Amino acid sequence: MKNPALNSPQKVPLLEETTREKIRFEQQRVRWKKRWYRIYFATAGTALFLAIVVLFLGMIEGKSGFLSSLSAGLMRLEFMDLSGKEKPKEKNEELSDDETKDVWYPVEKPLPDIPEEETPKKEPMTFDQLYSFDYAAVPNGALPILPMDLSLSSYGAGYIQNFTGFSPDTEALLYGELRRDPSVEYLSRSDKPSVLILHTHGTESYSPDGAISYVDGAESLRSENLEENVVSVGKVLADALESRGISTIHCTVLHDRVQYKDSYARAEETIRDYLAEYPSIKLVIDLHRDAVIKSTGEMIRPVTLNEKGEATAQVMCVVGSSWNGEKNERWEGNLALALKFRAALNEKTQNLCRPPYLRGATYNQELAPYSLLIEIGACGNSLLEAKRAALLIADALSELIPKL
Repeated sequence: MKNPALNSPQKVPLLEETTREKIRFEQQRVRWKKRWYRIYFATAGTALFLAIVVLFLGMIEGKSGFLSSLSAGLMRLEFMDLSGKEKPKEKNEELSDDETKDVWYPVEKPLPDIPEEETPKKEPMTFDQLYSFDYAAVPNGALPILPMDLSLSSYGAGYIQNFTGFSPDTEALLYGELRRDPSVEYLSRSDKPSVLILHTHGTESYSPDGAISYVDGAESLRSENLEENVVSVGKVLADALESRGISTIHCTVLHDRVQYKDSYARAEETIRDYLAEYPSIKLVIDLHRDAVIKSTGEMIRPVTLNEKGEATAQVMCVVGSSWNGEKNERWEGNLALALKFRAALNEKTQNLCRPPYLRGATYNQELAPYSLLIEIGACGNSLLEAKRAALLIADALSELIPKL
């Protein structure tokens, strides 16, 4: 007997209709998917085409136009993946300063407005602060390092410390013209050296930066380290002169390394050798560090302020003469240069230069057309204070040297 349910005419059409609906839905979903893909790729292609056009027109327009700025901005953009995330950097790849400024942030995560922190500016020191000293801060058993002004500016620009029997007319020397020496080869080539810097006492060094005291006999004020002694100050001066167009030789020989005695004799050999090889040298600078100590043991720190309000070592020239039978026919010319040098320094930096010391010894200053023995700072100054002074010395010499 047949089952009537299997022969029912309504069952098969209902099954077929359901299947057709599913097929139609799937076909429609596929059509919409293809349509969105077409829209997506059409939009992306259009954007790429416009970007290429902008880049091309920007290169034609030049560096300063709007399109060139827009094209440069497009070239800096990082490509993103479909999720909208930035392409990750490699593990060992670091962001440079420029890259960190150009990192792209999505719209939903805007870059917060963070005010830039202002770098605290160090207030320039005043002269009252510079010369104030707290004796109570000096440790037991130590001696003070006293900041002091030794410029004697109130005595006038023509004042000198005279330890000879000569009575030079300093005013005439100060305001007169410097004479050119006929023995100098004045060549047009600027690469020929015109200045020689050397150090008769190259091992002279300085106190630690910020030191207010020292222990007598426990600390050495000499060093063979060229980065710590007066030779490093000479390097600053030589580099500064070179940067101002003055060809300079810097001799780093420590003439006092073997022994302090006869160091001037060894320095004389060096000067003669350089003058023989370079007859274009007009000025020899023997760079030293002074030592000023009271009879009580207090160490003096001759110091002033530069235009930035920074502590700067004071400077002094020692001028040799022919007093006591010494042979130095050039001493008045050297004294005139020292007076002009002091006036130039003090005109730009208050109380930077102390009065010249006129002495009976020659200090090898009879060898070159012009010579200066310059004391940059004293044992109470720091190396940094001496280097600041060297830069100011270069400014003054760059104006005087062309007149020699």
